[in-house]
Amino acid sequence: MQAGIVQRIFNDHFDAYRGNNILHSRERNAAWAIMTCRSEDQGYHIDACPNGDYQQIVYNSCKHRACPQCGATDTQLWLERRKAQALACPYFHIVFTISHALHIIWRFNRKLFTNLMMRSAWHSLRELLAHFKYLGALAGAVAVFQSWDDEMREHCHLHFIVTAGGLNADGRWVKADTEFLLPTPVLAAKFRGKFLAYLKQGFCHLTATGKEKPEDQVLRAPSGMSVQQCVNLFNKLGRKRWHADIEPAYEHANGVFKYVGRYICRGPISERRIVGYDGKQVTIAYAHREKHDKATFKLEAQSFIRRLLGHVPEKGTHLVRSYGLFHPNCRKKLNLARKRLGQGPYVPQLELPSVLELLRRMFPDQPIGRCPHCATELRTVFIYRGGQAPVWRLAA
Repeated sequence: MQAGIVQRIFNDHFDAYRGNNILHSRERNAAWAIMTCRSEDQGYHIDACPNGDYQQIVYNSCKHRACPQCGATDTQLWLERRKAQALACPYFHIVFTISHALHIIWRFNRKLFTNLMMRSAWHSLRELLAHFKYLGALAGAVAVFQSWDDEMREHCHLHFIVTAGGLNADGRWVKADTEFLLPTPVLAAKFRGKFLAYLKQGFCHLTATGKEKPEDQVLRAPSGMSVQQCVNLFNKLGRKRWHADIEPAYEHANGVFKYVGRYICRGPISERRIVGYDGKQVTIAYAHREKHDKATFKLEAQSFIRRLLGHVPEKGTHLVRSYGLFHPNCRKKLNLARKRLGQGPYVPQLELPSVLELLRRMFPDQPIGRCPHCATELRTVFIYRGGQAPVWRLAA
């Protein structure tokens, strides 16, 4: 099978990159997954026609988030779940951004930093939307954390998809103005205050009740910085203006969920954005926001690898969260909201399409899972689980 461009770049240059850099295990695992995706190392199975007309070898995908060859079916399944859960109302798209000065804290505390950032943003939204001046109700929201910009540089920010309405204390549906949800300066200031306060508390080893925190719940000061220097940085950023952008409401959920769905199960680059690779340099297309036009930039192959691996999340990090009416604990309120909007109850056990069905939808002109000669369903007749990983991937 022909390798993807990113896979070729890694196969050509990762050994040299590994020799020049000290890598975290998550980076080694991501690199191994990318280099072996859809190859014999990941395993394969043989599908055959029961009539003996045809057989094919299907190599397994690595299913790693950083691999641009994977994630399409997982993204579609996520969208199917969201469509089944969605409320029949407009949706706002809100983006929370932070100062790049905080990226050094994120590098050393990826999982906890992400958790605190998401918590701060949701608590800010929930409190303001509950106020009678604005909505006076509980909305539903889906949050997505993203750590990169179009050039794969560090740019930590949050996408929030928020219902343009919510349930009030009396159980009535309250509609929001589709042109205005919240004043952005107020939302940004509240987010700033909460996030910086949570970061300061993160360095404390004790909970509010005096109990020792688990190790993964305590922030680590970056190399070369003391805790006091981190606190000084937070105090300095607390005097600056932060940004939260709220776009006019979308008429329904499909469009905005499809937009953020691109970041759900994939890394910072897709194959279609790579427009050139000469064996040494990688040419990447991106949308130039100031010129409102498409542009390209070039990276040395090892710089490309560094940027891509720099965004691999820690194991166990939840980059997508559901809040408010969409939280699993709010199922009764969600169904009450659906009733108010003329929808039936949400049934999470509703059967989702299989991967095979999704692939057939995505590639309707191809005989996926069927014999190209007689159209009979293929059967798996042999499975190979894959080879042993190299020593460098398994190293501590």
